[in-house]
Amino acid sequence: MLNRLKEARKALHLSQREFGERLGVSRDVISNIEYGRVPPKDLLLKHICEVYNIREEWLRTGEGPMFDTSPKASRKLDEAISIFQSLRPEFQEYALTQIRHLAELQDKAPL
Repeated sequence: MLNRLKEARKALHLSQREFGERLGVSRDVISNIEYGRVPPKDLLLKHICEVYNIREEWLRTGEGPMFDTSPKASRKLDEAISIFQSLRPEFQEYALTQIRHLAELQDKAPL
């Protein structure tokens, strides 16, 4: 599984730091997992799959495609885009500002 985590990270063109930041963990955590020094916890694996749209079965076993391309995987994004597009320009700007703030809070929050 360790090689698959690294393979997924590289497929996303992310450094260990970038990969970890979006998950709310440090580069050291990702490095320790990739080099087999620390086993990944189930909660982190599920979070990786959710954040990066990676299939959990592939991550754990190597079977099937790496990324989840099912309709349910993109349902939230499609809904958010639809709502955003229906907003007036001034509300779009407000929504975008709020999303940026949420992303900043997420970056600062522990996993």
